[in-house]
Amino acid sequence: MSLIVGAYPAQPAERQEQFHHGLAGIPSIRGLELPYGPYGGTGWPAGAADGWSAMVTAIPGTMQRLDTNGTFGLASADPQGRREALEFVAGVRAYAHQLRDEGHEVEAVELHSAPTGSASAHWFQESLKEVLEWDWGKARILIEHCDAPRPGSTPEKGFLAFAEEVDTAVALRGQGWEQVGISVNWGRSVIESGNPDTAVQHLALGREAGVLEGLMFSGCSPEETGFGYPWIDAHLPAVEVDGAPPSSLLNGREIERCLEAAGPVPILGFKVGLGPQEITPAERVDRFRQMSSLLGG
Repeated sequence: MSLIVGAYPAQPAERQEQFHHGLAGIPSIRGLELPYGPYGGTGWPAGAADGWSAMVTAIPGTMQRLDTNGTFGLASADPQGRREALEFVAGVRAYAHQLRDEGHEVEAVELHSAPTGSASAHWFQESLKEVLEWDWGKARILIEHCDAPRPGSTPEKGFLAFAEEVDTAVALRGQGWEQVGISVNWGRSVIESGNPDTAVQHLALGREAGVLEGLMFSGCSPEETGFGYPWIDAHLPAVEVDGAPPSSLLNGREIERCLEAAGPVPILGFKVGLGPQEITPAERVDRFRQMSSLLGG
């Protein structure tokens, strides 16, 4: 099985080149998920395999921009907030082209239905229509679902409901935009409800609608851990991985359930952090190898 991995939450502060070089020794890894920040992306990581592909995620920059402007987002009903988000996505596109020009295939770009608590499905679709008019090369444009608001709880992201995002992708495909699809992050779906069944339900809905294009595994916990407060979106590893919190809800059984629910998807992988532990680059690589094995890699 061939995987895209989000390694940036787990990379050490020092000896990053050694860490990425070690990841290149895991045969199942074919590419990296790379973060785009509030005003730019990172360069190709030192030590990463030159032949790897990339998937760009806009979530780090999206959340940081929301910290300074609560109306920022592609799904914003506020004209200025939506315009700022479109300008931000133009920067994401430029970054994707930079990676491509440097010789790295960009398989997909993940975009999000911000802002928190006030996202509009109508304006999200209008924004994506504009974005899809741009030249993205061969990259898929994936709507990565984040937890939607729920009564009685404080959301981590609080963007559009999954069904609304699926409907958006279906509508855009019906207008000829075949490169748009949906991506599910296991932890973000589970954080939404506190129930691992939600991830399976989201995958089944996306698959049935014909727009499911990606599945990434990150864990979460109902208890406080070394990663942070309960239900934090901090990319906990599966419980079987060395050093994972015992309360991590992600495990091999849930991975198998989701792989069956999703069926074959073009983008499959995982993104994990490794917490505050002081561990060597080699130990970090070994934990990524353990995660890869859980996905059949």
